[in-house]
Amino acid sequence: MKYIGIVGSSKARYITVVESIHAILDRYDPATTTLVSGGAVGVDSHAVRIGRNRGFKVIEYLPKGIGWQYYMPRNRLIADKCDKVYSIALELIGNGTKCYHCARAGHNNNHFKTAGCWTANRCKERELVVCK
Repeated sequence: MKYIGIVGSSKARYITVVESIHAILDRYDPATTTLVSGGAVGVDSHAVRIGRNRGFKVIEYLPKGIGWQYYMPRNRLIADKCDKVYSIALELIGNGTKCYHCARAGHNNNHFKTAGCWTANRCKERELVVCK
């Protein structure tokens, strides 16, 4: 069984995020792939809904509270479980905060910051998907 994570922005723009999730899932067979998510609002919840509708087994690691002290252990579980994590981020427009998670890891950071990138950067294989 292959495990893939789809995580990212809680401020997701619905249409482009949904298209990106479908494009990612098109690469995998639901019979041999499990989708892993953190259950957050935005990318995570869209990925879970779409994955289940397409026949993927889904594992959700929900945080045990609110705040980074709860999100970080959950995000570590996702990164450690997955063979690959996809982080869906939003294109940087205007004076937003560039992704310092990607900057620290030496990756393209020309997108809004998201904890999804923190999670993806911890995984053995990662891919960034930037949506407009």
